[in-house]
Amino acid sequence: MTTEAAPEVNPHYLDHVIQTAESRTVEASEDILSQNGIKLLAKGAQINDKVRERLLMHKLQKPLEDCIQVVDGVMPESFGPLGQALFEQHPLLRALCAHDLYPSAPTTLATLKLSAPVQSLLTVYAEYQGDRLKHTVGVAMLALALARRMLPGETEQHKMLALAGLLHDVGELYIDPQYMKPGTPLGPQEWRHVASHPVVGERVLRGMPGAGKDVASAVLHHHERLDGFGYPRGVQGPALPLAGQILAAAEWLMALIETGVTPLTRASVATKLIPGEFSRELTEAITAAALADQAPPAKAAEPQPLETAIPRVVNIAARLKRFQEARPWIEERIAKARPGLKAVLQAGLQRLLRIQTAFSSTGLDAHDPNALVAVLSEQRDAELQVELMTVVGELEWRLRELERESLLRAGLLPGEESAVMRELIAKLKGED
Repeated sequence: MTTEAAPEVNPHYLDHVIQTAESRTVEASEDILSQNGIKLLAKGAQINDKVRERLLMHKLQKPLEDCIQVVDGVMPESFGPLGQALFEQHPLLRALCAHDLYPSAPTTLATLKLSAPVQSLLTVYAEYQGDRLKHTVGVAMLALALARRMLPGETEQHKMLALAGLLHDVGELYIDPQYMKPGTPLGPQEWRHVASHPVVGERVLRGMPGAGKDVASAVLHHHERLDGFGYPRGVQGPALPLAGQILAAAEWLMALIETGVTPLTRASVATKLIPGEFSRELTEAITAAALADQAPPAKAAEPQPLETAIPRVVNIAARLKRFQEARPWIEERIAKARPGLKAVLQAGLQRLLRIQTAFSSTGLDAHDPNALVAVLSEQRDAELQVELMTVVGELEWRLRELERESLLRAGLLPGEESAVMRELIAKLKGED
């Protein structure tokens, strides 16, 4: 948020602050004034449920985030032990963050300077999500490590990206909690709310003391991809800043590491299947970092029986066959579409073509199930089994992601154009 317009208090954020106040002291760090100068709360006043309605009734002269303080909030010193614990838990994370010329990533995080508003916002986020602080510290260390490789010597940029890693998901505090519960099925409208969290985070951070426009910009872009198939804005190519790419890669890598299932294999498979999401220089930096450390690899999970892949492979093949059948229909709609719909259709077409190419490169023949059974039955190399099942899972995930992103973008189009995207998705799923 900026101070150019009188900010409103977000009720979801305020509820998280009040929840934090149940276990910590939260107080006004200065007088909190309404837009017309009425003192709503004096400096030192407690922020709790008793003042909720008073704060929601008024626009404020300054963002509420800049006017409150969580006493004894999250301290940078705690990032050191937390980072070391993550290194013990995830050897790949330690390998990716190792660097001969700089202090260790946990040590650097422990020396970050957090302003009172940033510290308080991070504390509220940590209280809201519990162990999500572990995730943000992991992302911060990976962002720091990648920045050191991509931007050698630029220590201020390194620290900026580490801070952006800590704050990348604070926009979630401003979204209706019912959409954020794990396992909640989300339709296009609900997903639009969730997908807005980078935009909200950017607005909150760009004017916040101790954060600023560079941190805010990186946070805004942390779900974008170089090929334009990210969110919330689908920026691509030169429009995606390097800092945004680095933070996006760090968040993606940490998510893979947290699965605990052959993360390096998944990362390798993903970058090979769908090239172009990250720059060549960035993927090379990730590979170099992973290979630089000689720590023993994490023990791979016991691979699923390859026979279980057969119906999954057949399902992927069927959807891609329907894509081929629908392609003339897609090309016709692209030729007639206005710019907004045309951009969405073209992005979806390019992503489908990449998935199709990736599937073809696996050598799996889904058109002859008997032959597929024979091929998979003969394959007993554990490492190749893991890679094959990873490929199948990645392709399934990419198809689900494509559907979700297409519906999200369709929801931003006029009614008739949105209906075209829904019809396309129905065709691909065999529901038309």
